[in-house]
Amino acid sequence: MPEPITPELIQEAARGSQQAFRAIVEANQRFVYAVAFRFVHDQHEAEDITQDVFVRLWKNLHVYNAEVKLTTWLYKIVTNRCLDFLKSRHGRHRNNKVDLSLQLNVNSTSTPETDLHRQELTTLVYAAADELTPKQKAVFILRDLEGLTSDEVCETLSMTAGNVKSNLFHARQKIAEKLKNKYQTTDKSFL
Repeated sequence: MPEPITPELIQEAARGSQQAFRAIVEANQRFVYAVAFRFVHDQHEAEDITQDVFVRLWKNLHVYNAEVKLTTWLYKIVTNRCLDFLKSRHGRHRNNKVDLSLQLNVNSTSTPETDLHRQELTTLVYAAADELTPKQKAVFILRDLEGLTSDEVCETLSMTAGNVKSNLFHARQKIAEKLKNKYQTTDKSFL
């Protein structure tokens, strides 16, 4: 999660301070990129989306509502931008290669076998998430992968709690089914 930004810094950036805006970008760019990457699975596309998110933030900072957390607003911008990308012709026809080295945090006590299982599981989860509807994918990423609360997901996606709950249920069900189908083999050592 990004570092908290003070309301004063946001106001200063809204008045045109490039230094204040730079501080906002530096505090939030990693998480914006991480969210974008979880949606598009492509380093260059995630970088482009991240840049676009901050351009949009800069252009619209003057209408920022201080009652909403900046991170919630950024989640909304990046999620909408990613959904637009996925709906676009380019997004639908892109190559779904996943660079696992960018998303796996391998600790020093891991073994090659556990790393391989983790890599395989990550690939399967992302592949299954790619088959979800855009709303299901957005809810799954924000709630389960990003760890937002249900209320934050509702606010970010402008959805009711019931819609979030329903989309999350169906997303989890579809992903679990994909994983179940993959791991129902004669090799029970991984289970």
